[in-house]
Amino acid sequence: MAAARSILFYVASSATVALLATAVTASGAMSAPQRPPGALADATPVILPAHPTGLKPPGPMGHQVDAPAGYQEQLACVAKPSRGVAALRALALSTYQRGGESPATPRACTSGGTSEHKDGRAWDWMLAYSSSADRKAAADFLSWLTGDGPQGQPGEMADRLGVMYVIYNKMMWSSYDRRWHAYSGSDPHTSHIHISLSWNGARAHTSFWTGHLWATDYGPCQAFVGQPALSPGRHPQTSPCSAPQQLVRTSPESLAWMGSSGASVVKAQRLLGVAATGVFGRPTRHAALTYQRRHDLPETGAVDQSTWASLVPSRSTLHEPDWTPAEAAAWARRAGSPVVRSHDAGTTVFALQTALGMPGRARSGFYGPGTRSLVLAVKSAHELGPGAKVDAEVWALLPQG
Repeated sequence: MAAARSILFYVASSATVALLATAVTASGAMSAPQRPPGALADATPVILPAHPTGLKPPGPMGHQVDAPAGYQEQLACVAKPSRGVAALRALALSTYQRGGESPATPRACTSGGTSEHKDGRAWDWMLAYSSSADRKAAADFLSWLTGDGPQGQPGEMADRLGVMYVIYNKMMWSSYDRRWHAYSGSDPHTSHIHISLSWNGARAHTSFWTGHLWATDYGPCQAFVGQPALSPGRHPQTSPCSAPQQLVRTSPESLAWMGSSGASVVKAQRLLGVAATGVFGRPTRHAALTYQRRHDLPETGAVDQSTWASLVPSRSTLHEPDWTPAEAAAWARRAGSPVVRSHDAGTTVFALQTALGMPGRARSGFYGPGTRSLVLAVKSAHELGPGAKVDAEVWALLPQG
């Protein structure tokens, strides 16, 4: 199960889980107090009250409950928190008046492994288990989040917020499992509650915030294998992403993104025309996005393989045939004139760019604004239908070199 591998938890036996709530530590210190009458019965990271107060939604939530959030792995890297994380943080802090030092700032992309902190979908709410006041706030929130909601469904409020999983005091609850389990990560999460949101939750496109259901947001897509996903745009991705393609061009340079530093960042900054500070921050990310938009590259905000290959073409390696425009168009027609759309990537896009007569350096294998403009010009000149989709009619008119 990909989710289990990515967030590193295991299912303990019921006896082991029960011990977490009642055992005395090796040093002789008492663990959590015994569960009082009326509290929820399952083993949990803290005593959960049966009738929590919870968070108040901004308006009516509606009778329909959002589908449970499936696990969505972090693939992108951002510079600021998502709207949903910022709104959840503000509401939680104002409701409980605890954990005010908890920032929503995304984590540096160079820090550790996969984490929704990096794409702006996670928040660490600093509620220490060792503090009775913090523990009381954590218990109320977690009981409200994972217990029965207004419609009588367990975990209803997690679904309405788009919560994928929460971790606290060595235990974890997830939307796709809906039970508390022992958590085996390196950080026991005794100092804070970790909250990760789906992309719907991250955009605040859930019934808790808006009162109605939304189409599933699949999150930003990867254009190329092993590279960062596109930077999340203003609009949700409501269609499943296509499989990432093999890189058309590679470079010996190292990935540089938010949090990177050193000589490679200085080199990238000089090539992008920004101050060569040696630290990859927001100005460098903005410059990378601008360059990528202008050069038909995946808008990742990172100086990735495709971007390095464009910035330093003399050091890049092409992994596609060195076609002429006519050869590229002929290859595509033999391949059945495949349909190509904006944001597609791979060999077919490289063939399209070649058939359109784009210069060698511009043939990135990613269908960006430059490719789109040329496609629209061809379709307009031949009075074909609107839109930038390339189909058999367009391939029949190429090459345009």
